[in-house]
Amino acid sequence: MLLPWLLAAGLLASGPDLSTLQEKFERIIKSSRGEAGVALIHVESGAWLSVHGDQRFPMASVYKLPIALELLTQVSQGKIEMTRAVTLGPSDIRPCCTLSRRRPRGGVTLTVGELLELMIVESDNTASDAMLKLVGGPAVVEQRMRVLGFNAINVNRSEGQTLFDMAGVQPPPESEWTLELARRLIDEVPLPEVIAARARYTSDPRDTATPEEMARLLGRLQLGNLLPPAYTQGLLDLMARSKTGPQRLKALLPRDTVVAHKTGTTDVVINDVGLITLPDDSAIGGHLALAVFVMNGPRTAAMQRTIAQLAGAAFEFFTGKPLPPPAKVKPAPKKRRARR
Repeated sequence: MLLPWLLAAGLLASGPDLSTLQEKFERIIKSSRGEAGVALIHVESGAWLSVHGDQRFPMASVYKLPIALELLTQVSQGKIEMTRAVTLGPSDIRPCCTLSRRRPRGGVTLTVGELLELMIVESDNTASDAMLKLVGGPAVVEQRMRVLGFNAINVNRSEGQTLFDMAGVQPPPESEWTLELARRLIDEVPLPEVIAARARYTSDPRDTATPEEMARLLGRLQLGNLLPPAYTQGLLDLMARSKTGPQRLKALLPRDTVVAHKTGTTDVVINDVGLITLPDDSAIGGHLALAVFVMNGPRTAAMQRTIAQLAGAAFEFFTGKPLPPPAKVKPAPKKRRARR
């Protein structure tokens, strides 16, 4: 249960009655097509709610947030400098995002600060694995979570290893990995084996968290008791600039709403966790720590819609105002079919 954690963290105080919001969350979760869990904390009052929030879900790229916390902790301790140069070779490149597109064979040197930005703002997998290696590996990050009191946040593998595991591939030694090899090995796996591997992934406790634990991490980050002030603000600024997941936590909120968040995405997992800043004229101001994990839904759009609906319901409740009408999306122009 979340209550003892909040008491221990000093996050529980008198706050608004969330019973009506709880009921709405339960309806949204019940109607969602997939398995979903959510936890919400109003950071300033400590009021909280949870639906399936004590269940484990794969974090996917949400796990880059714990990696960033460990990295910034080591930077604040003087063990790593943000200006330190990191050279990436062919075996360091992972599928997804900027670095794999621009430098598919490696041969690039970036600073720690640049890699941290790519990891959080663009969810770049190459940057993430580089930072995970730099801080000492998954066991070091997981130990940091334990030291901070997060016993339900597991960090166990690199992005590269998880990619192979999700496809049912037994990879060669990491020194032999290349982007081309990864794609070829994954493409060779028969579909039934891929489906079985994905089922194993969603039931594997490695690299998982509960929504309650992640919401608690977000609440403590906002309160500033996970990192020194300058590093707290720097991480929140990067999260607020995140380019991923526009159809998730942010989808139904007013466009000027500040949402500092981190998404996670695989073929069977759609997540978004973040801090929503409530407007000054809200019925109840402050910040919402909201963690939503969804898996095994029929379509990405449906899983994203669940996240958006939960965030929208929370925003309406705390602001006391209806959500703005959804922005009209212009239909894409029809493409001419090629002549045969």
